[in-house]
Amino acid sequence: MPQPALSAHDLVRTLGGRRVLDGVCLTASPGHRIGLIGENGVGKSTLLRLLAGVDEPDAGSVTRPRDLGFLHQQMPFDADATLAAVLEEALHEAREDLTELDRLGEELAHLPEDDPAHTELLDTYGRRLEGTQDRQSWDADRRAALVLDGLGLGALEHDRSLRSLSGGQRGRLALAALLIRRPPALLLDRSMRARPALDGPGDELISGTGPRRRRPIRRR
Repeated sequence: MPQPALSAHDLVRTLGGRRVLDGVCLTASPGHRIGLIGENGVGKSTLLRLLAGVDEPDAGSVTRPRDLGFLHQQMPFDADATLAAVLEEALHEAREDLTELDRLGEELAHLPEDDPAHTELLDTYGRRLEGTQDRQSWDADRRAALVLDGLGLGALEHDRSLRSLSGGQRGRLALAALLIRRPPALLLDRSMRARPALDGPGDELISGTGPRRRRPIRRR
């Protein structure tokens, strides 16, 4: 299913009386990777939060793909949560896809083709099937194991709490959860401590990406 580009037009954001972003424009086409580079405090995280829809701009607009994945600087789970809980959340959509397909398929099997509701139900099944194929939901459990192994987390016990993991392990687990979900687009807001995972196996595990390109962020 084709996905729209991630684009921002004339974004303005003021924080604490200081205009952090002023007329920022950005376009990230599907299949491309863009690195956002700048000194601390210039607004990189602010821009990413606006692109992800976590915050709203004071002016301007953002167009984003459906189900945009956003890797925060902070792990979006409670410190007492277990690795199993994080994986269960990451696999939730895939399992929901398969459950719903089974349910719709069962309904179709028992609904005569001449029933007025058959066409609508068939269309619903087709849309769900297309989304399931795009997300590769049938392969989600195998993908989870490969991602964890690739990021050096495969040997961790699933009952371990996030509190017991190192900062680097928590960062890689957050990345793993996104890669397992397989959203159509990713925004990664991470410090330099996360770079080893992204420069090595994490980079190889990010699917559906094309050549790296550097594009300017235009300001008025």
